[in-house]
Amino acid sequence: MVSLPDLRSSEMATGEITEGSSSSPELLKKFSFQSLEEITNNFSRIFCQDPFGTVYKGTLPEKKIAVKKLDQSAEIPPDNFENKIQSVYELKHENIVELFGFCNQTLQNTTERLLCYDFDPHASLQQHLFGPKATDGSNSADPSTNWDICFKIVKGVCQGLLYLHKLEDPITHMDLNLNNIWLDEAMVPKIANLGLSRIFSEDQIKDYTKESQYMAPEYLNSTGKSVSIDIYSLGVMMIQITTREENDDNLDKASRIYIKDIRKRWTAEHIASEYPSLDSERLHQVHTCIKTGLECMQIDQKIRPSIDEIVDRLNTI
Repeated sequence: MVSLPDLRSSEMATGEITEGSSSSPELLKKFSFQSLEEITNNFSRIFCQDPFGTVYKGTLPEKKIAVKKLDQSAEIPPDNFENKIQSVYELKHENIVELFGFCNQTLQNTTERLLCYDFDPHASLQQHLFGPKATDGSNSADPSTNWDICFKIVKGVCQGLLYLHKLEDPITHMDLNLNNIWLDEAMVPKIANLGLSRIFSEDQIKDYTKESQYMAPEYLNSTGKSVSIDIYSLGVMMIQITTREENDDNLDKASRIYIKDIRKRWTAEHIASEYPSLDSERLHQVHTCIKTGLECMQIDQKIRPSIDEIVDRLNTI
C-alpha cells in the first residue's frame, strides 16, 4: 500500500490569492483567476470538455500546463475543495497527470474553481483514436495509430489504475474514459482529471455520468464508490481501443447486448482479418485485450477481474 503524507499549506489555510505562490517548491501552488485567465488567452485555448468542466491549454514562463475550469453549477464547499485537492497533489506516477496548482476565488457572486496540471497534452486518447467528428457523423481517425502503440497505451493506463487502486486510501476515478486519458508526444498515456470523485458529491457524479457509456450499470442504482466501477470503465476502453467501435448506451440491457455482440463477432478469425499485418504474438495480444475487456464489463461486479490480475495478464503476453 502507498500512503499519502498529510501536507498542510499555510496559504491554503489563510485562503490568500497569490500569483502561483508557494512557500516551498513542494507545496501546491495557488493561482489567482486573473493569472490563469491570462495564461490561457482568456480561456480560449480549449483542449477538451466534459460534464465536470473544460480543460484549457496554458503557458507559464517556464512550461506549458493544462487548466481545468470546473463547472460553476457544482455545489462545492470552499473548505472541502482545498482540503480534498491536497491528497490529489500527492499522487505521483508516470501514468498519472500530476496536479500542481489550483484557484479557488470568489469574484462578485461567482466562485471560480480551477485545477492546474503539470502536463502539456498532445492529444486525448479519444482524439487520437477517433479524431474529430465530422458533421455527417463519420470520423477521421489518426491513420498512424498502430497496434504496438495501442498496446503500450493499454498497459500504461492499467499501470496508472493499479497505482490509484493500491493506495492506502484507494482512489476510484469514477469518470475513466478516452477523453480522460491524455497522451504526451511520446504516446505515453496519463490518467487525467483525478480527484473528481472527492471534489464532487456522489449525487453530482451520478447526474454527470448517468448517460456515459463508460459508467458501470450498477452504480446508478446503488450507493458508494467501488474500484469495480473503474474496472468496468477500463473494460469499455480496452474494447474501444482494440475494435475501434464505441458503445453509445450504458443501460444494463444495452450493455449486455453490446458485450454479446463483441464476443460473437470478434473471433480469432475476425481479429486476424482486421489486423492482417500482425504476427501471431501480436494477434494474441489483441485477443487477450478483447477477452479481458469483456471480463471487466461483466454485469456482476463481483466477478470482474482486479487491476492486479489485469496487469499480471498483460505483462505475461
